[in-house]
Amino acid sequence: MLRLIFIRKAARLRRSRVGCGSVHFDQSVGYHSTHLETEMPIAQKFPLYSPPPPPKYVPLTAKTLAALPSDEALSRQLKKKVTRKAVENLLDYTEEDLRDFYVQLVKTGPTGGGTGLVLEAPNQRKLLSDVERQDILNELAHRLSGGPSVPFLPAPRRDRDMVQQTPGQGVVDVVDVPYQLLDRLASFAAFSQSGPSETSKGKGLSSEASASHGVVVALGLVRSVEWDALFQEFIRRGDVDTAESLLDVVNAHGVPVQVEWITDIMRVHALRGRPDQVSRLMEEVASSEGVEPIHQDNFILSILRQTPSDPRPAIAHLRQAERIGQPFPQSSYQVVIEHLTIPSALVQPNSHTRAMAWDLFAHMRLIAHPTPTQTLYATMIRACGEARQPQPERARDLWIEMTVQEKLEPRSAEYNAIIKALGSTKKDYLEAFDLLRQLLVKHHDAIFVPFEEEEGVPKSSEYLPTLETFISVMEGTKRAGDVNRARWVLTEVVKLSRAGQALNIPNWTRGANEGLMSAVFMTYAAWVPVLARREMKLQKDDKVLKQDSKSPNKETVTAEFERKDAGSDEAYLNIDVLEDIDSSATSATDITTEGSFVDENLAPITAADALRESTRLFERILFDVASSFQSKKDFLPFQHVDLIPRLINSYISVHLAHGSSLAAVKQTFDRAWEDASAASRRQIRPNAWTYILLLEKCASGTRGGLTANDRSLALAWGRQLWQEYLSYYKDATAEISQMPPDQILATERKRWLHGIGDRQIERAWKAAIKLEAVRGSSSAAMDMLEEFYRQHPPDSIMETYKPLPELGFQVKMFTPASTPEADVPPLFTFDDLKPLHQRLATEGKIAEIGKLKWIVSKYQGSLRKRRKWRLEGLGQGDERKKMKQWENSIMSAREQDEEQIEEIE
Repeated sequence: MLRLIFIRKAARLRRSRVGCGSVHFDQSVGYHSTHLETEMPIAQKFPLYSPPPPPKYVPLTAKTLAALPSDEALSRQLKKKVTRKAVENLLDYTEEDLRDFYVQLVKTGPTGGGTGLVLEAPNQRKLLSDVERQDILNELAHRLSGGPSVPFLPAPRRDRDMVQQTPGQGVVDVVDVPYQLLDRLASFAAFSQSGPSETSKGKGLSSEASASHGVVVALGLVRSVEWDALFQEFIRRGDVDTAESLLDVVNAHGVPVQVEWITDIMRVHALRGRPDQVSRLMEEVASSEGVEPIHQDNFILSILRQTPSDPRPAIAHLRQAERIGQPFPQSSYQVVIEHLTIPSALVQPNSHTRAMAWDLFAHMRLIAHPTPTQTLYATMIRACGEARQPQPERARDLWIEMTVQEKLEPRSAEYNAIIKALGSTKKDYLEAFDLLRQLLVKHHDAIFVPFEEEEGVPKSSEYLPTLETFISVMEGTKRAGDVNRARWVLTEVVKLSRAGQALNIPNWTRGANEGLMSAVFMTYAAWVPVLARREMKLQKDDKVLKQDSKSPNKETVTAEFERKDAGSDEAYLNIDVLEDIDSSATSATDITTEGSFVDENLAPITAADALRESTRLFERILFDVASSFQSKKDFLPFQHVDLIPRLINSYISVHLAHGSSLAAVKQTFDRAWEDASAASRRQIRPNAWTYILLLEKCASGTRGGLTANDRSLALAWGRQLWQEYLSYYKDATAEISQMPPDQILATERKRWLHGIGDRQIERAWKAAIKLEAVRGSSSAAMDMLEEFYRQHPPDSIMETYKPLPELGFQVKMFTPASTPEADVPPLFTFDDLKPLHQRLATEGKIAEIGKLKWIVSKYQGSLRKRRKWRLEGLGQGDERKKMKQWENSIMSAREQDEEQIEEIE
């Protein structure tokens, strides 16, 4: 008992002592406490953060679960949090400031690729229009003569015999105003010993002006724009001698001669095939300003125009420059390539010229210029679109190389080239429309300005499709018979031409031409009707369309129409260029077999619809052409369409394909030429292409053959057409025979335009022989075959053989085995004469059958022999020697020029 009391007292005493010691304890002494400290709270152990409070227990009931936020609410809260954090340090912008900033950003455009518009060079020359040039020259004549201005009428050439003095004014006849201005200015000038070009020596001046010493005139007498107008007038007339004399007069007046003037004179000499004159002017330019790439291009062009059928001299100059380490620019190579691939009045490209162009392109990339320019890419891609030798795969490879590998931004010219190349085949033409979409998207991006509402006001850009773009697209539609896309193209061309004439949009001031309209008619001719004529009948009551229980329902026929007519997932191309397309042109078409209710705004369904549309279109063309002679201010969409035989042949081909009878086709043929001649106020006659189409129609009939009523007409009309063809062939051959014999390619071009080329002759004779074999006399058909054999003997196939031109390139893209044969005279194969063979076999004429087989075997033997010569390379050695001689002659001429220069120095 006492023990417990003592223990309690001792404990109380100990606690009191400890409490007193802690109160009077001096912490500066530094003694450590010896007793164990009690456990500190966790908030003092970790002062950096406070532990989270224990979660409050929430019972999981229906009420608490309903009060929880949804996933959408949590997402909105998170977005608000992130947005608040992102914009907490941004400057305060109003809505108007942000709109202005976005507009300026869009107007800036892309910084790379060179697609932005650049400022025009300050020294870029602007050519004057005919009206501006005439006004300037009239004003100059008035100022120099001191009398009233004389009306100026441009004359095609100078004729000093027509000069007549005007009493009291000293001004001559209106047609000779530019030349009298030159003489008047020459009489005022003080000539030095030689002119600036060392060429004219005053030979373009009159005797009085050249003999006069003149006086020095102040520089302000004639303005620079007046000098330029006078010079451009002489260049327009092609009078380069007088133009060079004007340069002497300009120099005598103390005015510096512009290099562009000398370049224009070079251009005229180059187009006329005068390399000596071009090289002379190049020497003058080299001594002052220096030779520019355009001068070298003119020199190469002059060599090509001197011998248009033989490009080897020009290529020899290119190779010689490569050997001395001073290659010509890419533009000079492009001049040669365009000469070999683009049809012109002097050249009809064939497989051999195109092979030379591709070999030159590969050689240039290996030796001189590894990376082609955009313009050269476009030229080569366009060469892939040749109808007789299409190469869409190669065009696609070049396009990918240009845009992906070389990072070159395509322009409108490049798009036109690739669209034409892909439209050259029926299989790839839809890809051409995809590229057209890309071009239109770029056009929209170029003209897009945010927050601006300018509805109905069209805008232009560098990506605005041109007429060439739509003609290239039509190359595919006319092969596929895609009428829907052809109608869309024609609609957009009319809209663009209307806007172009109203707002003076470049490249759209004239509108549709004969090339586009010919393609439209060809598309109608290639189009296959959705429903046959026997499946349609007229509906007398057009208010109600009833469905026959025996006929298929509307959905079935509509689906069949879309499957036949579209040919793809998209039946219409709904793209805006400057305006919205009419909704009626792209609306769905409902078809029933009970009645034929054809809306004019819908696509054609039957052959009669195609004939009606093409006829109305042709009549509108004739109306616009005839009205253009009376009114120049009214908008006529087809007033600039030239009524050439190609256009009329395309229109007739629609009736040949969809006409109900041969008599109707003959009536259309007679009326079309008369109406076209009356509308154009000139005589328009058929050519050989016309007779070929009609002879094939008479021989083969329509897609379903000829009716019994048309067979007698086919024979009679076919024989008449054959006689007219022979007469036309005789006249055209006599005209072409007057051309120089060395211009082979120019002759081939002329023959092709007339329709009397080698392959066209085959088609005409084949149709005539088939007509007689099927509907006429087999004896007459054999007589035609023998006449063809006499005019085009098999030996001519071997006589016209020529070795391929040897250019000395280290790399070639075409070999003799892969190059199609060109310039093969007309011939017949057994398939061409199969109808005649069957007729002879039916009649049992064994001797005639043997003769037919003998003629065919002779042609086939000559063709095999020529092909053997080509593969063996017969005559290629002589071509190599000839090319070597040209290169040596060029080298020796260059060495002589260098020696003469050293002697002069």
